[in-house]
Amino acid sequence: MSAVDPAFNGERWLPTGDGFLPLPKPATDKSSSAVVLAQGMPQTQVSEADAPEEEIPEAATPPEESSVPSQLPIAAQTEPASAFPATPLVADIPTQPEQSVAQTVEPAERSEVFAQAAYLQQGSEGSARLRVGGIYVLSPSVFAGATVDLSTGQAFSNTDQTGLSLSELYLTASPANLPELRFTVGLMDLTSYLDRNSFAKDSLTHFFNPVFQTNPALSTVNVASRPGALVNWTPVDAVSLTATTFSSSRDLGSFALDSFAGEVGVRMGNAIVRGTYVTSTDAGQSDGFGEIGSFDRGNGEFGARPGDRETGFGFNAEAFIPGLKLGFFGRYGWYTNQTLGASGQTYSLGVNGLDVFMPGDRLGLGYGRQLSNSDLRQASGGPTPDVWELFYDAQVIDNLRAGVSVQQRNAFSETYLGFRMRYDLMWNPLRRAAE
Repeated sequence: MSAVDPAFNGERWLPTGDGFLPLPKPATDKSSSAVVLAQGMPQTQVSEADAPEEEIPEAATPPEESSVPSQLPIAAQTEPASAFPATPLVADIPTQPEQSVAQTVEPAERSEVFAQAAYLQQGSEGSARLRVGGIYVLSPSVFAGATVDLSTGQAFSNTDQTGLSLSELYLTASPANLPELRFTVGLMDLTSYLDRNSFAKDSLTHFFNPVFQTNPALSTVNVASRPGALVNWTPVDAVSLTATTFSSSRDLGSFALDSFAGEVGVRMGNAIVRGTYVTSTDAGQSDGFGEIGSFDRGNGEFGARPGDRETGFGFNAEAFIPGLKLGFFGRYGWYTNQTLGASGQTYSLGVNGLDVFMPGDRLGLGYGRQLSNSDLRQASGGPTPDVWELFYDAQVIDNLRAGVSVQQRNAFSETYLGFRMRYDLMWNPLRRAAE
C-alpha cells in the first residue's frame, strides 16, 4: 500500500512525490476543517481543487513535501503509494487553489495522469518498479482510476507480484446529496484504504523495511491488490468508517467474495488512531508468521495450506507536533490462522523529523518486530525477528527524491545498508488543453 494523509477523511490517496495526495473529490463535497497531519503512503496522483475551504491553522500544518506542482487544479484523494499511495498526517499537500477557480473547472478537466519510476536496494537485494496510471473524472461525484506496474524484486510491499501487472482498476461514486459517503468497486489496492499512516507506510517515502509499512498482521491476510467493493463513510470530520468485501485471490477465475475488512479511524487534534480487522482465506501463499512452517497440523503435514481461514487485527496510532516538526507512530498487530489455531504478533514504533537539514527532507528512526510466534521461535532456537532502522530522504532536483538507510535485523546480528531513488511526474492534459 506505498503516501501522505493530508486531511483526515475517508478518501483514498494516490501516490506521487513524497506522500500521497487525495483523489479527485466531487465539487459538491462539504468543506472540512480537519487538521492536516503528516504522512507518507504509497503514491498516485490527485488534484487539489477539493481541499477544505477553511484555512488550516498554520501551526498545525507540517511543511509541504509533495513533489507535485502547487499549481495543480484539483485535489484528489488518498496511497501510494500509489492511486497509489497515501496517508494523512504529514503535510505533503500542495497549495490549494482558490475555490472560485475550482468551481470553473469541468469534471473531465480534473482528470490526471501520473508516472513513477523507482529503485530500492537493501543489502544485496535490489527492486525496481515503473508505475503508470490515471484518474478520469466522469462527473462531480464519479471518477474512475487505473494503475499498471512493471516491477522486479520483492521490496515493494504493496505489490504482491512482479512483472507486468494491473494493480488497480476501479470506479468510485458518491451520492450527490451525501458527499461524505463513498462507494468503490473493482480492483483496489487495499493498502491505500486501510492502515494508513503519515510516518510509516510507503517504502519510497518512509522506512525501507516492510515491518514499518502495512501492518504485517493485515498484509498477511490479503490486504493488497484485490477485486471487491468498498464503502467509506465520514459522518463527522473526526471519524472515518471503512468496510470492504473482497476476493482472497487476484485471479478472476477464482473470484469469490470470501473476505471482509473493516476499519474505524478517529482524529483527536493532531493525532489519529485507527483499528482494523480483516478475515480472509489463504489463497495459495501458505504464509503467516515466520515460524508457521514448523507447526504440526497432523498427518505428517506442517505449516499453512491454501484455504486456511485467517484473521488479523491491527492498531495504528500517529501524532504530529507542529512546533518541533516531529511525527510519532506506533503499530500493533495480531494474526491468527483459525484452521491451525496458531497466532503471531507484531509491533513497531518510531519517529520522523521533517525539514531537519533542508526544506522538504525527512529523517526517521524506528524499531519493530516482524510477525512471530514466540513459543515456536524459542522452541526452534531461532533469532528474534526484530529490526531497527534509521533513514534519511530528501529532494535532489524537481520530481526526484533519494534516500539512504541503515538497518540491523535478527537480534541486531545482521546489518543492511540501503539506497533508493524515486522520480514522479503528473499531468492534467485535459485541463491544460482547455486553457
